[in-house]
Amino acid sequence: MKKLIKNINKSILAIFGILLFVLVGCNNEDEFLNRIPLDKPNPENFFVDATSARAAVNAAFRPLTVSAHMFRRDLVLCLDAMTDDSYWRPARAHSIALGNWDVTPTNENINNYWQECYRSINAANFAIERIPTSSDPQFTTEKQLPYIAEARFIRAWSYIFLTSLYGDVPLHLIASIESKPRSSRADILVQVVADLEFAGQNLLASPIEDGVPTAAAAYGYLAKVYLWLGENEKAITAARSGVVSAEGAGFGLVDDYLSIWEEEQNKELLFYLPFATNDDTYGQNMTVQRLIRDIPTKLRTIEPGDGWGYGLPQLDLYNAFEPTDPRREFTMYAHGDNYGVYNGSEDFVYTYNTFDALGNEISETVTYQPGDLVTYNHNWSPTGFNIRKMTRSMFHLANVRWSGQDIPLMRMSELYLILAEALAEQGDAEALIYVNKVRSRASVNMPEKTVADGNLVDLVRHERRVELAMEGIRIFDLIRWGTLADVFGNGTKVKRHYHSDLLPTSNITKFDSPVHDLTHLEGLLPIPQVEMDQNNEITTQNAGY
Repeated sequence: MKKLIKNINKSILAIFGILLFVLVGCNNEDEFLNRIPLDKPNPENFFVDATSARAAVNAAFRPLTVSAHMFRRDLVLCLDAMTDDSYWRPARAHSIALGNWDVTPTNENINNYWQECYRSINAANFAIERIPTSSDPQFTTEKQLPYIAEARFIRAWSYIFLTSLYGDVPLHLIASIESKPRSSRADILVQVVADLEFAGQNLLASPIEDGVPTAAAAYGYLAKVYLWLGENEKAITAARSGVVSAEGAGFGLVDDYLSIWEEEQNKELLFYLPFATNDDTYGQNMTVQRLIRDIPTKLRTIEPGDGWGYGLPQLDLYNAFEPTDPRREFTMYAHGDNYGVYNGSEDFVYTYNTFDALGNEISETVTYQPGDLVTYNHNWSPTGFNIRKMTRSMFHLANVRWSGQDIPLMRMSELYLILAEALAEQGDAEALIYVNKVRSRASVNMPEKTVADGNLVDLVRHERRVELAMEGIRIFDLIRWGTLADVFGNGTKVKRHYHSDLLPTSNITKFDSPVHDLTHLEGLLPIPQVEMDQNNEITTQNAGY
């Protein structure tokens, strides 16, 4: 089932060894001494056929999954904590600072995001350059194209990530450690468009290996870039191409919303990162970070089990859902929601603090007997909420850090909403066809939206927030829309705690309030100090830092 992630293992050390040789190189004086033996992997003999091309491309994806700062553990939760959706539990100083928008150029997280993305880009460049040199004549140019398209896809993805968060960044198109100055975001996106157009034309509509991006995913990201550039007609064309490709290959919406994260390789996943269960090297511990930390000990045997509880939804997200939208309960646990069946051997009496209708703090006691349905309690989280989406049981794991749950990065529902957004930006009511397609999922079954329900753009943006909540996507939406500063406003707009409406203004859990003025910062992170120290071609820092 995990063929792609296992294939990475077979040649990953060889690939990185070759990359090191390419990057360090040799000079004329000691060229002979620096030669790699011909019976060892080197740039001249490694690339043979599809097997070596696969290994090279997989090496470009690996930086996204190997680091604890990336998708292996923290990234999705930290990105959400930078928005109005979520709060990072006070732990790990660098992540706390990120969630508070109180970062400095020495922040460990932003340095790792930068480094891992450039490692991915460098490996992608190496694959793009070297796959065409493959020695097997049966591995023709035509057969090479999908692998090169994958490498160009992940290079484009990495540059979207970098230029979204850092603005102007160095543009590397060859495998090299050469210092380069920052290129403008506009120039970066020109290259991203070219890469994604190539990927859309040459990736398979339905890949046969785990985690390989689809052509539809490439068109989806291409459409988002065009939306960012304000080129709405091109965004519509790209998104339509993605929808046609995906639907033609059998992709579509999964009826059961929660099963999107339970059933691997399902028809909704256009691009996802695969992980291996009970595997120290290729597992992930993002899942356990999403599970409830503060649950009473006697209730921890209820599936999915207790966790670390770092990513915590906020009241602002809870209130964003229409009251009857089942996706709210699918996404987060709120006070009174069904949690699971108490499987203890004796009665369990639990007393918790809450407020009465007048805002007075009171205590209430509940008694659970074996077999009783347990309801979620707001005392189980510093915000009163916990994540339900993208979680699964931990009980089958030898180590909670070895979850094999895959992480989706582009779903079919998002592709529909990208097309809807592009149409809405043009004032075209056809946008509602795709909004309502997402809302009519069997397990969601929400009433259709019409033009009488409000501004088309607002309707699409609302649907993106509730459909894709807690998936690490909203920060890029807010940056693309230029609304990050407006969302937080004067620091009293985003309600954090379940009881925010009853808490005094002085209570630090009442609001989610960034430390810095996001208008001044333009929503950008600082260029990492270590990069500025070692790259003398970068001479300017982002505003506000």
